[in-house]
Order: sequence, then structure tokens, then C-alpha cells
Amino acid sequence: MGLIRAVMDTAFWKGRQKCKPLGPRWPLLLFHVDTGGCGGCGMELQAMTCLPYDMQGAGFGFVTSPRSADVLLVTGPLTRTMAPVLQAAWEAMPDPKGLISVGACALDGGLFGENYAVMGGLERRVSVDLAIAGCPPSPQEILNGLCALLGSAAQGKEKETPLRG
Repeated sequence: MGLIRAVMDTAFWKGRQKCKPLGPRWPLLLFHVDTGGCGGCGMELQAMTCLPYDMQGAGFGFVTSPRSADVLLVTGPLTRTMAPVLQAAWEAMPDPKGLISVGACALDGGLFGENYAVMGGLERRVSVDLAIAGCPPSPQEILNGLCALLGSAAQGKEKETPLRG
């Protein structure tokens, strides 16, 4: 198995920088909530699980329940029908926990302005630990943002975990 990984790393990771797992919370478990929108960011997140991105090798993984997640990863603009779902997922997560917005829609509403059905983005409503911009951001940009989050947390040793509690 180690030989196969070495061959795949050599073949697919030329010119790309893999990040090393840092900090006490490895692997960092992500729970994804798509609050609306076109689904482009969700497709890019799915692409992260395949080669050549290898998010598990970088120290990240998706979980199917917020109860086992470290980070809530949000894509799409916040719609009025998904706001209670997002709140319930946040409350179900154990402390310490963090919030990451992926894509322009999740951050500031993107193409979807505020109206009777859409509340806009997260930036004016809650404190976001990491904002990954783009419409949609590429899998490499998302992985680089996640790695930067862990890297900055490992440099600032005053906190035990990289995300707010």
C-alpha cells in the first residue's frame, strides 16, 4: 500500500504542495451544510475527496453527523428555510467548534441578494473562522485555505485548538 501511495503522490502531486497535519486535532472533521444556491461549491468539495487533492492525506475528513464534527462548513446563501437547520447543526456540534464559509454565496450572498427567501451571507450574521472566496473556489483553493487555518493555529500556541469554542 505504501508503494502505491508513493507512486500516486509522485504522479499526481508534481507542482502541488501538500500540507502536513498540524495541531492536536488531527484529522479535522468537517460537516457540510449546503444552505441553498447552485451547488457548484458542493461539487468542488466532492472533488476534494478524490485524487489529486487527497484531503484525507492532508488531515481532513467529512462526517455525516454534526455531533462528530469539529467544523461546520457552509456553502450557498443562507435561506430562511435553512437557517433553523444550520442553527440546529451548530448547536449539535461539541465544543470547541468552528465555522467555515466556502464560496461567495456563503460569505456575502453572492449572486443571491436579500429578499423574502434569502437572508444573504454569513459574514454579517455570525463570526466566521475561515472564509474561502470564489464562485466556486477550486478544490485546491479550499484545501489551501483549510491548511492555512491549521498552519496559523499551530503557530499561535496560546490556544489549544485551532478554532474558537
